[in-house]
Amino acid sequence: MFFIGIFVHLVFLFSIFDIYFKSPIVNNAVTYQPLHEPPADRLVLFVVDGLRAESFVNYTTMPYLRHVANNHGRWGISHTRVPTESRPGHVAIIAGFYEDPSAIAKGWKENPVDFDSVFNQSKYTWSWGTYDIVEIFTKGAVKNNIFVEKFDPYDQSFSSDKNTTLLDDWVFTKVKSFFLKAQHDNDLREKLQSKKIVFFLHLLGTDTSGHTHKPKTKNFLTTIKFVDENIKEIEQIIKDFYNDDGKTTFLMTSDHGMTDWGSHGTGDDDETKTPYVLWGAGVQTVQDNLKQLDPETVSMLLEHRYDINQADLTPLMSSFLSIPVPVNSVGQLPSGLLQMSLPNKAKAIYSNCRQMISQYNKKRLDVEASAISVLYQPFEPFDGKKVQEIISFTEKLLQDEQYEKVVKLSEEIMHLSLSGLNYYHNYYQKPLLFTVTLSFIGWIMCLLKFLIEQKMFAQTEMTRNKNYNLISTSKTADVIIKVFSVFASILLSLMIQVQGLPVQYHIYFLMPIFLWMYALTPVNLWIQTLYLLKNRRRIYLLGIEILCYTLGSMALGLALTHRWVLSVPLLGMGLWPFFAASIQSLPKWVWFAWPFGCVSLSIFSFMSVIGKDTYIELVVSAGIIWLLIHSLFIWRFLLSNSADQDAMRELIISIIQIFTLAASLQAIYVQSKRFEDHLPVSQTLQSMCWIISVLLPLIPLLYTKKFINRLLGINTAILNFYLLLSVAHEGLFMVTMILNVNCWMFIEFKLINLSNIKIDECTFEEDNSKREKHLACIDRSVSSQDFRRAFFFTLYIILAYFGTGNIASLNSFEIRWVLCFTTSFRPFIMTTLILLKTLSPFLSVACSFRAIQYLTKAPSGCLNIVVLIYSNIMGLHMLYHVRNTGSWLEIGTSISQYIIVQLITLFIVLINQIAKVLTEVEIHNSILTKLFKNRKKYV
Repeated sequence: MFFIGIFVHLVFLFSIFDIYFKSPIVNNAVTYQPLHEPPADRLVLFVVDGLRAESFVNYTTMPYLRHVANNHGRWGISHTRVPTESRPGHVAIIAGFYEDPSAIAKGWKENPVDFDSVFNQSKYTWSWGTYDIVEIFTKGAVKNNIFVEKFDPYDQSFSSDKNTTLLDDWVFTKVKSFFLKAQHDNDLREKLQSKKIVFFLHLLGTDTSGHTHKPKTKNFLTTIKFVDENIKEIEQIIKDFYNDDGKTTFLMTSDHGMTDWGSHGTGDDDETKTPYVLWGAGVQTVQDNLKQLDPETVSMLLEHRYDINQADLTPLMSSFLSIPVPVNSVGQLPSGLLQMSLPNKAKAIYSNCRQMISQYNKKRLDVEASAISVLYQPFEPFDGKKVQEIISFTEKLLQDEQYEKVVKLSEEIMHLSLSGLNYYHNYYQKPLLFTVTLSFIGWIMCLLKFLIEQKMFAQTEMTRNKNYNLISTSKTADVIIKVFSVFASILLSLMIQVQGLPVQYHIYFLMPIFLWMYALTPVNLWIQTLYLLKNRRRIYLLGIEILCYTLGSMALGLALTHRWVLSVPLLGMGLWPFFAASIQSLPKWVWFAWPFGCVSLSIFSFMSVIGKDTYIELVVSAGIIWLLIHSLFIWRFLLSNSADQDAMRELIISIIQIFTLAASLQAIYVQSKRFEDHLPVSQTLQSMCWIISVLLPLIPLLYTKKFINRLLGINTAILNFYLLLSVAHEGLFMVTMILNVNCWMFIEFKLINLSNIKIDECTFEEDNSKREKHLACIDRSVSSQDFRRAFFFTLYIILAYFGTGNIASLNSFEIRWVLCFTTSFRPFIMTTLILLKTLSPFLSVACSFRAIQYLTKAPSGCLNIVVLIYSNIMGLHMLYHVRNTGSWLEIGTSISQYIIVQLITLFIVLINQIAKVLTEVEIHNSILTKLFKNRKKYV
């Protein structure tokens, strides 16, 4: 059952990539050679990474480019699409299509498939910049026409004392050296005299400065001023090299913008609005001299403004050089920026149109070639017959020199081609969604069947129903179900094979058949279950419970996209003890503490996602609150028993933990203030934090196995590490959740009515005779209370991950998360630290839940299956909320939400194993035992 579950959930997990994340790139589409005359022989592309429009149009720190834009050039806003990141921004500018969603499987860093670009279509391209950008366009290049000089930017420090202009200075210096070399290198000079060539300069300094210093700061503005000055110098060098022949086009733009707090990836205006400045050969200049100022900017001329979409830069650059528009481009030529005659302009737009038709037609033919003719549904507005008719008609218009009609018709065809591309790209999406949905429901039924077999077969009533006619009928039904399943499997396999669909489609379409066959057979089991429920008159009560838990699971699923919904089950949880039969056994303080804790936790779901703002004072406050709680524990439980050897040892360990936490809070505060004051952070404090973090997991193992003592040691260690990676209110969230989970454990203890035992006497011992005397020690079947406990546990797990936002999101990443450990860009170390931070709340919940399992003797295997049922209900909900468009934050969050509900049971098994070590291993006894054995050996 375990391995079947792994297989089923892996299928669910990977199905979203076939449903939502298929590459939009059409392979082997035919390029179209343009017919118009090129207005330029060469193009120089400056991409100022991370420069937002606001930093250009509202500041005077780029005076030269602003002068160009307002006099002999054009400027405007280039509207990017989310995700606003470096790779997709450069792909949109140079290849003309928006991020390939299948790149998510490679971390948005590598090309999942090869694609065409302006560089590939050029005669020669020379590129300078960071390796992870320039190499995007060299993979798959077969003409050896792209030459790159690259560097690794990631050895640059995040620390505030670093000069980010060094990154751009490297690029500008290399370009200057390149043209100096060309004066003496005949082979290079000959290549540079060719037509249809491109120079690409990737300038990362602005992006790094924005992350480190934040936009609007003096350091950031100094960086963009440095870029402006050097662009002016590079332009003059190129003009001098070509004797100012008037055949060079210059384009400055940006891949994405940036927020005020120095992040990007989402869809804020500051991130999606980037500037561009276009000047030189072939650029349509403004003839009138009205000089009307743009009211949205500072001293920028309105008549020079021409806003475009980012992908439109690709056909624009192609048209300047009269090279084929990259076959994968979805950009539409902004003809108003071209200084061309009407015939050349019409031919340029028609070239763009034919490139889009080529993409659409190849995609249409690929689907038609594999589809079964009876089932095939074509894109009616633009079927194969209409494609040929429109091409022939447009060609005739060109021959007849009806250029205005060519322009108008070409623009309509481009819109139609894009709609058709989207239709065929998602052609199999709905059937896949339907069959995966059936698999989800079928798997839930299989899990319910497993629980029924565990519980119902133990009931004596099951054996009393001897209706042989009913048994015979159920066996006949079993045979019919199996025969139908085999027939349906063969038919679907043949249909998939005939259409030439990928191998995994066999699994997607056949899995629901086998899951439902297993779930429904034997039919007699379900009949007997209904019979038993009817006799006990529990069928209506069961129906209400099923409805409540289903709605609760759906609410948890909804909470993954709307965090405030977490407050609904939390508020319901706060009222739960008041409906319990044993409520009178609860102390009065619990009646207030539990609802207050649940309400407090729900408040965090309304607060902003961590990462955007930094409030170190809140982090320190959370630590101080926990120091007070730990001190109260020492005074209440340890000082009163100081004569006991174990209590004295735990007293010393507790004091060590208090001093360790206090030292960590000091390091957090000092490092943060030094960073804010632009001073180098203390390496000594960083070393201390590393040492503390290594020792933290070991300290709780020195406590005894008593619930209260061991859990306090574990939670103090977890919170200490968590605070070292915190920047805002998440520390307070962690404190609140720890207190609330432990209050839940106390309530469960009180509700099982153990009159002769106190909770501080309960231990994580397998053979505790005192506990066995009072707790049921026989294995029992799952009960309705276990369904409730499993739901609470699932809620806490979801809350631990999403209570303060998706803290695994790259977009919400704040440099100061890792300030106590490193200030250098080390992706592996940073990712590991963030993952450990994510793991910390789960461990706290799992350790407390393990105590609850000890108290209630809950069957852990059945509890995991119940959790699996809840997670599958959430997974089914999330299946329809996975995003393949939008920001990296939106896409990444939707994927992480889906993944966590798919892997939640495996994840819980892993966390429980770690929790088992933390709660059951005791270093002190192990050391004493070894010492005793060694003494005995030598005596």
